[in-house]
Amino acid sequence: MDSKEAVAMITEALQKVSFLRSKQPYCPEHVEFMQTTGLELTRIFGPDSVVVRNFTQIPYSLRGSFPVDALSWQRELASKKRRAFLDGLDMAEGVLRSAKDQLEKYGVEEMLKESRLKVAGARIFISHGVQTPALDKVERFVRAMGLSPVIVIREASQGMAVDDLVDARMDECDCAIILATADEEINGRRQPRPNVTHEIGLAQEKFGNRIIYLKETGSEFPSNVQPKVWGSFTQENMETAFEKISKELHAFGFI
Repeated sequence: MDSKEAVAMITEALQKVSFLRSKQPYCPEHVEFMQTTGLELTRIFGPDSVVVRNFTQIPYSLRGSFPVDALSWQRELASKKRRAFLDGLDMAEGVLRSAKDQLEKYGVEEMLKESRLKVAGARIFISHGVQTPALDKVERFVRAMGLSPVIVIREASQGMAVDDLVDARMDECDCAIILATADEEINGRRQPRPNVTHEIGLAQEKFGNRIIYLKETGSEFPSNVQPKVWGSFTQENMETAFEKISKELHAFGFI
């Protein structure tokens, strides 16, 4: 498929997005659109491209639970379903418009070359304290982007001490994410565990500016830690953290 055909296909898909907005949430036409468009994008950009990964992450069914004991649960469920449906279409439209712009600017061959360069995926060292839901979420998010998260406690120890293992795994990685959670209370202040502070220094030596700093709301660092531009998050809401991860990894050239 050449660039002209690819642009035409995406233009047609964008027209279908507008058509689907008036349809019932998750109707057969919507499911067919998501699956067919995903396959077409794979044909154009390759299965390991950022475009395909972003598109295939868009849900096309309602996820999560809903309280059945609410008096107005049917009405609320319908509203929630409709909202999620439209949000998904907005995401699809954004991915398609971005893909079309990139095609018109660079062409199919250049974008396929970029995709092939990123097949292997970067290795991302994740520094953390206590194992929390945020750690699992960051790991899944990094993996969903086609990259390889490295978490020392989930790696084979190979008989090494923890500090030696951290040092060795960092040497195998391309950048780091510092996940600073509010693990310990000291003098009335919530702080990350000491190992996170230690690993910040080690990561700065190894990766320079290729470090993404995330700090849980309410967590504070000791005064001897040099201030950085942190992305804030809570255990329940990681949206801002995910945005920062995406922007920084793009700036690093890994996505």
